[in-house]
Amino acid sequence: MNRDKPRTNEHDLHAYADGMLDGSAHAAVEAYLADNPAAAEEVESWRRQNDTLRALYRQVASQPMPSRFDVHRIERENRAETGHWGRMAAAAVLLLAVGTAAGWYGHGMFTSLQPVETALVDEAMMAHQIYSGEVIHPVEVGAGEKDHLQAWLSKRLARSLTVPDLRADGLALVGGRLLPSANGPAAQFMYEDETGRRVTLYIIPARAGRETSFRYASLDPLEAFFWTDETISCALVGDLPRERLQEIAFRAYKQLE
Repeated sequence: MNRDKPRTNEHDLHAYADGMLDGSAHAAVEAYLADNPAAAEEVESWRRQNDTLRALYRQVASQPMPSRFDVHRIERENRAETGHWGRMAAAAVLLLAVGTAAGWYGHGMFTSLQPVETALVDEAMMAHQIYSGEVIHPVEVGAGEKDHLQAWLSKRLARSLTVPDLRADGLALVGGRLLPSANGPAAQFMYEDETGRRVTLYIIPARAGRETSFRYASLDPLEAFFWTDETISCALVGDLPRERLQEIAFRAYKQLE
């Protein structure tokens, strides 16, 4: 009899977390979660992430989707360039457009990542998208109060943080702010080059003893390098060439050790 029982997969779990299941499908996932505590904990973390993103980015969800995220335009461009992979990218963007709580972003974009990494990249990119374009209030605490900024965010994240000095990369500190995340408080440091182009460094507390090497993600036009050290997880986000952003990320990483 068990051979005829439908198997619950990751797609079902994501749909359940997003509130997209009802009836027998909803009941089947609930039964699966009751027998699988680890999966239940992971699904609950996705729900908390969705709730946090709804609260933080409600104003974004109500805005029209930028033209660069238009599914049909992306599909046409990618079909011409990469054939099969273009269709895959368009499908990913379609899932992104219709299946996320935050409006423009979602865990479907980075299916090869762990849930914690997905949340880190999603949140870092959304925070960059919202605040990097601000003219009057891009940060809560300006660069002129760097010592206060460092002490304040260190206290809120319960981690000893350093504000990286990126002037060698042509980037001046604009300031920083405190943000909520799916896993507690987050810090964002913002930098700006002489042309006004900005990059942001997003930091959240990490689980003890979990470290990762540099990883890369892209959501046109944004690029991100992210990693986890002993006590913090970081994502550097910007509209910069991949090689330059990697150099900046490495410099920030060395100063945050």
